[in-house]
Amino acid sequence: MRSFLLPRDGLVLFLNDLSKKLELIAPVMMEGEPVFVTWSGEKLALDSENPLASPVEFFLPQEEVLFRYVQYSGRYTFEEEEPRPRMIFGMRPCDLKAVEVLDRIFGSDHLYVDRRRSTVIAVLNCITPGEGCFCAQLGIGPGSEEGYDLLFTEVEDGYLVEPGSPAGTLVLRDYADLFTEARPHHLAEKKMKLDMAEEAVRRLGPQISIPLIEEAIEEAPWEEIGERCLRCGGCSFVCPVCHCFNVVDRGVPDGERLRCRDSCIFSGFARMANDINPRMSQGERLRNWYKNKFVYLPERTGLVGCVGCGRCSRVCLGPIDRKGLLKEVGI
Repeated sequence: MRSFLLPRDGLVLFLNDLSKKLELIAPVMMEGEPVFVTWSGEKLALDSENPLASPVEFFLPQEEVLFRYVQYSGRYTFEEEEPRPRMIFGMRPCDLKAVEVLDRIFGSDHLYVDRRRSTVIAVLNCITPGEGCFCAQLGIGPGSEEGYDLLFTEVEDGYLVEPGSPAGTLVLRDYADLFTEARPHHLAEKKMKLDMAEEAVRRLGPQISIPLIEEAIEEAPWEEIGERCLRCGGCSFVCPVCHCFNVVDRGVPDGERLRCRDSCIFSGFARMANDINPRMSQGERLRNWYKNKFVYLPERTGLVGCVGCGRCSRVCLGPIDRKGLLKEVGI
């Protein structure tokens, strides 16, 4: 497939014109932190660390309205919101992999599917990964190879842009005057930068693998680790793959049904009638959190439930290094 070059000063022109036709979501700095928001011309935060809140939330929000209900004369009518066409620009390869996992989980959920179909994903390859990243050890990053609509890689002359779907090709066709044909040295530069980024991730991060993690899960001192957990659920809420939820109705007789993100870290998540809980201790719940990612999800979807983004360790308030489980058992 053909590759193109977008000059550095052409990126804002490209995005600004796109934002007039659809909702454009991109990372910007807010109160000193990068955040994915609806973009309206703010300075882009493309050189900062991957935002703590993943753009995956635009497909699976922390809280969403499943439908609204109105009661009239004893009968109910229901209303659903139509998804808006949009582009997410600047998503990292790890988050794109998380979307692939969620696609297999929510493939029959029409709200999720409608959002996916109405969204163009423009991925930005990681040439300067964060210190907490370990995507390379899981074979996920720092570059993307498939699943995107558009793929951007920063090079010396601007941005190397590669379409990955018919939607991406159509976007580039509409703005052909901004792009030129990429040269072989641009592709070589991309490979060199991604090779260097992968080496940096492997050098700075733990030397882990899926078999080693599975072994560590069985040997880790879960009760002792559980005592260090503050039960805040932050690890689940920043994880781009975690997808536990609860459903509640708000409003009588008229109101709305909500799907709200939940966490298997919480003691009430698995609690049943008569206060019976199959996972009574925090250590058991943490073990289940790991098992779900590295055993249960691979069995269900064929994909690992961790993408190596390191957000769980970044947000954890307790002395728990989520990617350092191997150290707990001396592996």
